[in-house]
This record gives sequence, C-alpha cells and structure tokens, in this order.
Amino acid sequence: MNLRAEWNMKNRFLLAVIASGLVLFSDLAISHHSFAQRLAGEIESLEFYDGTIDLYRMLNPHSALFLTLENEDGSNAEWLIELSSASTLGREGWTPELLSSGDRVSVAILASRTPNRGRLRAMLVHGTSDTESSRLIVAYGIRGDTPIMRRLRDRLPTCVGMEGKLNRGECFVVSHAVLQDLENEFPGQMGYVMP
Repeated sequence: MNLRAEWNMKNRFLLAVIASGLVLFSDLAISHHSFAQRLAGEIESLEFYDGTIDLYRMLNPHSALFLTLENEDGSNAEWLIELSSASTLGREGWTPELLSSGDRVSVAILASRTPNRGRLRAMLVHGTSDTESSRLIVAYGIRGDTPIMRRLRDRLPTCVGMEGKLNRGECFVVSHAVLQDLENEFPGQMGYVMP
C-alpha cells in the first residue's frame, strides 16, 4: 500500500471516530436538556394535582420545586418538579421569594417516566383567604402568542414584578370571582390552561 492510500485510510478512520463522538455527545446533551425524552406520555398529556409547596429553590443547572400532592385516592405523595436554571428563571422574573413553603397550590404537570417527578406547565398559588387574590404562573410549553396566553392576557392582570424577558411564561393575578368564572367557562381541573 502506498503512503498516500495509507494516509487517506487513517484520516477516514479518524473522521469516523470524531463523527461518532459528536453524534454520541449530541445525543447525551439533547437527552439531558430535553425533558420530552422523559415524558410518560404525549407532551399534551397533563396531570393535575392539589397540594402544598414543601421547598422551592432557584439553582443551576435546574431549579427545583418539592411538593406534597394529593392523589385521586386521597393519599399524599412527594413530588419533585424540575424547573429551568436560576438564571433563566431570573430573566423571567422569578425570585427566590416568589414561592414559599406551605403555599397551597394546584398544578398542571408534564409527568416524567420516573414516578413522582415532572415538569411544571402551570401552577395556581392560592390566596390565603377568599379575599386575597391567587397567582397563576404559566410556563414551559405555553409560550408567546398562543391562544391560551391571549385568552389569559385578555382576562387577567399580570403579577407586578414578574415581567419576563424570554416570553416563556407569565404570572397572572386571579381574584376568587374571576377564578370561578374561568372554572365555569373552561371546566375540568385547570381547564383554563388547556388548549
């Protein structure tokens, strides 16, 4: 075999090794950062729960929300809800004080294949009394100028101090009366955040 043919064969082998490494690395990077890879069902399939916040932390690379949620049979289960990074949430107007342990919530979750783990789609943080407004935080999968966001923007004022720069989520102020109207018009648990 001449020198040129041997050099070409070595280069082809080296290129194949590099290409394989890039494909493997890109699959690992996508699978780590793409929550869709871990969804239990279709992206549109949401699970709804009522419960309380145990712990909320803005962290990198992923923030976390630990919840105690009530199952259909009345039993409670501990859930880990994965959120975006602290820097991304910060650009969306989230702060470490946005949520507190003990807050009563209703959540719409994209469930993971891992039990009791998911990604937040929407969360209603209930007011502490019938006279205190609730906050509806809508995120992850409802982005930009969608029919859902237009419907909510047309009806609800936004939360002060949570004006996002990335247009990936929004916080709305919901009075008890308006919440009743939304629940009547869009039946089903949190029907107002469904397409």
